[in-house]
Amino acid sequence: MNARWGISMLRGVVGAVVVAVLVAPAAVAKGGPGGGGEEAVAHSLSVPAAFVGANPFGLTCDGTAVAPTGEPQTGFAVPGYYYVQGVNAWRAGCVQGLDAAQVAVEWGDNLGGDAKLKVGAPIRVEVGLFDTVERGLTGWDVIKLEPSMLDRLSPYGTLAEADGEGGFVSQPQIFGETRVWASGATLRIWKDGAATPLVSTAASAEINATGRVVYGYNLRVPSAGDYWIEYTFPGVTISGTDIGSYAGDTATLMITVQTQGGGGRR
Repeated sequence: MNARWGISMLRGVVGAVVVAVLVAPAAVAKGGPGGGGEEAVAHSLSVPAAFVGANPFGLTCDGTAVAPTGEPQTGFAVPGYYYVQGVNAWRAGCVQGLDAAQVAVEWGDNLGGDAKLKVGAPIRVEVGLFDTVERGLTGWDVIKLEPSMLDRLSPYGTLAEADGEGGFVSQPQIFGETRVWASGATLRIWKDGAATPLVSTAASAEINATGRVVYGYNLRVPSAGDYWIEYTFPGVTISGTDIGSYAGDTATLMITVQTQGGGGRR
């Protein structure tokens, strides 16, 4: 099976269910000498997650979901009323304390062959782990509410529907996609042929604007060339990846950084 096709299948929504729910702010750790994590932003977990070991967000992960609180907003380019990331709060279903997980890996789109990766410019390094076990957890579909704006500037939210009593409600869905986060994961980045890594640090976890748990790092490199990115996820067995290579609990990708633009991966 093609890895990217398999990961897309994991993302499918397979039904709807009514549940009551809770929230979690995303905590982002700073990285090492090559860059760092983004500023911490209060994003609610929208896509179900399975944590190998404890979770880093202070969530109560008992498998249930907690519905959005507060009043929804309107007036966005996308019509309708929405519960908004960073304003309202909710929590997808999640489980924690797992001893192990089997996952598929997907790297950030900017690390693909058409991206322009430049010396001195920030290079977003992001990787997501997809649980290969269907857990029947529920969550919310979060969309970009201002499509013409840059991703990092647009608000994101989940649809609020009229409850028939003058208020609003948002029903979670059963997701085919469950994200995995492994406690103790590490990140190493080094220039091809170099004896000393540019980055060697604990991997930071984030909840991104669409409410997915990801590993993220903001990288800057001092010179043009090929760079290896390596994540190791304790307790995880990797069974597929969209790009790059993998072995056991480690995923590896090579990117090419050029002085005047260009870029790619191997």
